[in-house]
Amino acid sequence: MNPNATTAAETEDKMSAPSEAINEMFHQAMLNYEKALKSGIQLQEESVNLWKDLLSRLGSPEEFQARLENLNRSAFPAARRRLEEFVEIFNRSSNQSLELFERSMGICGASSLTDAQRRIQDLLECSLTTLRVNVHTALNTNAKIMTSWKELVDRFGGSSV
Repeated sequence: MNPNATTAAETEDKMSAPSEAINEMFHQAMLNYEKALKSGIQLQEESVNLWKDLLSRLGSPEEFQARLENLNRSAFPAARRRLEEFVEIFNRSSNQSLELFERSMGICGASSLTDAQRRIQDLLECSLTTLRVNVHTALNTNAKIMTSWKELVDRFGGSSV
């Protein structure tokens, strides 16, 4: 008998091995698909429950409409003012940055060591002043934002929503 000769059963086993691997991969893919489908359904159920809970807290459509009208009258104008303040602060900060950049470039044009030292000192003083003003402005802006959010939540019915 030839040792290299394969029997029909061995040939069938070798051919069925890839087929079994493919079947196993397909089975795993189907299990993963099933898990993903179940997770998606669960997510949808939880979303529906959250929306139902939220809508039940909002009260009647008339109450909800009144809250939205109040929000439109008071909160949106306040938000617009805050946005305008932000744009003004941004513009001022941008101009300050440009001025500091000009001053730093001006150091190169110093005519003497004393002039360069004076320009560097001026640049440092302006930088520190700008930093102080910007930190103060940021703190004030954040306080205004927090106050606005609190007022918005209180107006929109923070206790019932």
